[in-house]
Amino acid sequence: MKRNFLTILTCLAIALIAMPLHAQKEVKVKDVQGRWQVSDDITLKVAEERAFMEAKKEALSKAGIMENVWSVFGQISQESGTEFQEAYSQMNVLAIGGMLNVTKKKVEEVWDTDTRSLYKVVTIDATVKTEQLVDKAYALDVKGISTLYKEGDVFTCKLKVHGTDSYLKFFWFDSNGGALFYPNNYEPNTLLKAEQEYSIPFSNAVDYRLEKSGKESEKINLMLVATKDNIPFTGDVTYQSVLSWVYAIPNDRRCAFYDMLLIK
Repeated sequence: MKRNFLTILTCLAIALIAMPLHAQKEVKVKDVQGRWQVSDDITLKVAEERAFMEAKKEALSKAGIMENVWSVFGQISQESGTEFQEAYSQMNVLAIGGMLNVTKKKVEEVWDTDTRSLYKVVTIDATVKTEQLVDKAYALDVKGISTLYKEGDVFTCKLKVHGTDSYLKFFWFDSNGGALFYPNNYEPNTLLKAEQEYSIPFSNAVDYRLEKSGKESEKINLMLVATKDNIPFTGDVTYQSVLSWVYAIPNDRRCAFYDMLLIK
């Protein structure tokens, strides 16, 4: 069986979702700044959006959020679909392990005399909710993912779960929606042994062949989530539904990995 990777056009993170967090505390941060250069390819509006995201990431960092932040930017176009537009415009959730609420925002245009470049600078105050339950020994290590692929290449990678035997979910998002690539009809949900290296795909029954839809290049975001408990994911795969599922799992019972690749 061959599974084709579809057209990918992705955004940094996911829209605000009502979901439970466990053992929360709130951390207030002030005057956190993000900046992004304006260029021929980056308009004032886009630079402001990206500077805002950088400010949010810095706020999470100052609040002590130590888990990975999904920090891959994709281009949002009119063809991206309703869900992608809503997810980008309603951005509040930025990290597995933290939730951010912006309470004050200031936007400026700054000319850097040293680089002779124009920047959009966004300064924010924010409240970050953090989870205090952390298993520092629990981690998902993924290797073998290249930044750049040619059309027709076969995607593979290796992974290892540290700390605890776990169950894996492998999510994939494109401009038409999302998909759960593992488990699948050919590769059932299996308990992965801690410290043992596995290859994706897990069997010869599945072939992840990379394709693009006629454009010069295609961006891809992927997300792997390991859980200590066998927690099924049901329903449609969207950014919102996946993050809702993830956040419902206690912080010390899950770990995640995010990455982006490009098909030329």
